[in-house]
Amino acid sequence: MRSMGRKAIAGLIFWAMLVLLAACSSSGAGGDAFAKEILKQYPALKDHKMTVAEVKRVVDGDTFETKSGEKVRLIGVNTPETVKPNSPVEHYGKEASQFTKSKLTGKTVYLFADAGDKDKYGRLLRYVFIQGDPVMFNETLIRQGYANTMTIPPNVLFQDSFVKLEREARSKKKGLWADPK
Repeated sequence: MRSMGRKAIAGLIFWAMLVLLAACSSSGAGGDAFAKEILKQYPALKDHKMTVAEVKRVVDGDTFETKSGEKVRLIGVNTPETVKPNSPVEHYGKEASQFTKSKLTGKTVYLFADAGDKDKYGRLLRYVFIQGDPVMFNETLIRQGYANTMTIPPNVLFQDSFVKLEREARSKKKGLWADPK
């Protein structure tokens, strides 16, 4: 009788674990599907740490804060400054900052790390994807002319493609690279 009770308990535990696993996987299925879509387009990110966060506020064109209070700096890009103490706003800085605010504020983003995790200011260094858009936001900033490339080792995973995108933006005279009026 005792062995029958143990088997029943073991069986119940087994089924409870299966139900728990099924619930966990179905609740994250949407996120997993989008992450898979990102990795299909950016297979180099496959073994890199990924987190999901909501953007609370944008600091400037290449930096934002998550709802949990972490500051995030986009890897490989540099937008003109708008908040540097004792410095004037740089050319096209307001436009870059406004573009990032319009795209990221309040959005859920997927954040992928490269080789380095944080910069000297304690900000997370990440490649950013807006939920539902599998094109890397870092690339979008460069392609649209809101940023130039800025490579700081060890975060060099996409440096070659970023340089190519910047050349294209320059040749098309987009954003930063437009003729002065």
